Parts: sequence; C-alpha cells; structure tokens
Amino acid sequence: MILVDTGALYALVDRNDVNHVAAGKFYRKVAGKEILCTSISVLTEAWLLIDARLGNYFANQLWKGICDGALEILPLEREELQMALEIENKYGGAGFGFVDATCFALCEKHKIRQVFTYDKKHFSIYRPRFVETLELLP
Repeated sequence: MILVDTGALYALVDRNDVNHVAAGKFYRKVAGKEILCTSISVLTEAWLLIDARLGNYFANQLWKGICDGALEILPLEREELQMALEIENKYGGAGFGFVDATCFALCEKHKIRQVFTYDKKHFSIYRPRFVETLELLP
C-alpha cells in the first residue's frame, strides 16, 4: 500500500509542475499493481490547491479520478485524529500541520511504509513506530 500526498496529486494534474513527468511515470508504473490510497484531508487540500492555481475544471478532474477508483480513501476516525494530534504535539517545531499529521497517523494505523510525495522535508523528519523511516517515492 502506498499513501499518496497532496504534492503528488498536484504534480499529476499540473503539466507545468516541475515533478509532472516523474509523477506521471511513477503513477503509470504502480497503478493497478499497488494499492494507492489517500485521505479525505489530502484530497481536500489537493482539490483546493488545484482549483486555486489551475481552475475548477482541473480540480474536478482529480475528483472524478477518485470517484472512478484511482485511489482508495482511508477513513479518518477519532482514533486517527487523536493520534495525529499526538504526532503534531510530539514534533511541534516541525510544522507538520493537520494534513501531514493525519497522513502519519494513517501510516501508523495501516503500517504504510511507502509514501508518494514531494514533501521530502516533513516526511523525512517523521519516525514511525513500526519501521525506521518512511520510504519516500518516487
């Protein structure tokens, strides 16, 4: 299972993004072979970013892709929200924020080792309990 972060979703949509080609190549390589998942908080953040920068049409293309099954949406229950808050407090100076902290909580709950992200700063700081570090892809 690979968790997909906001920056990766954005790079897949924006043809002018510096990571667009690499993101598309990686996505085509793993789609259908690996379970790709995300959270509603990542989807919301990505939709808002795409809408603000590229417009509603492109944001809704992402939305349609999710509806068509491009990614599995992992639920954020109270337990994960509590865990995310604990992570945010533990790493207070890192500036993870709500979306990244909830991503880390989902990694912990589902033992997700791999993350499709371009946020190397935050995702390389976090130390999961079940593995030494997260593997940042591509």
